[in-house]
Amino acid sequence: MDVLRRQGYAGLEKGEVMERQNISEELIEAAITKLREGLKYRLAQKGYGSFSSKHEILGIVTEEYHELVEAVHAGAMGDVSAELGDLAVAAVFGFACMDSGNVDW
Repeated sequence: MDVLRRQGYAGLEKGEVMERQNISEELIEAAITKLREGLKYRLAQKGYGSFSSKHEILGIVTEEYHELVEAVHAGAMGDVSAELGDLAVAAVFGFACMDSGNVDW
């Protein structure tokens, strides 16, 4: 089990230790499968057209991040999971666009 020390984290006193539970390799593989499915869904909806700039990638990833923040603040676990997926898909697609050589500026 990993141990994390947080200062001022909600529910913990300064310097108190929070133990993290390990997750299984199967859960990691399931998350990667969900990511692949999300990417396929995005490609089916929007096509394979590359982002044209680093700024466009940043804009999309930032938008998804803000939606994740909203879901976290709303306390809706299903929405948090969905927004994490959207953020991961945006990041992976942006990564592929960078590798494609089609991102100009």
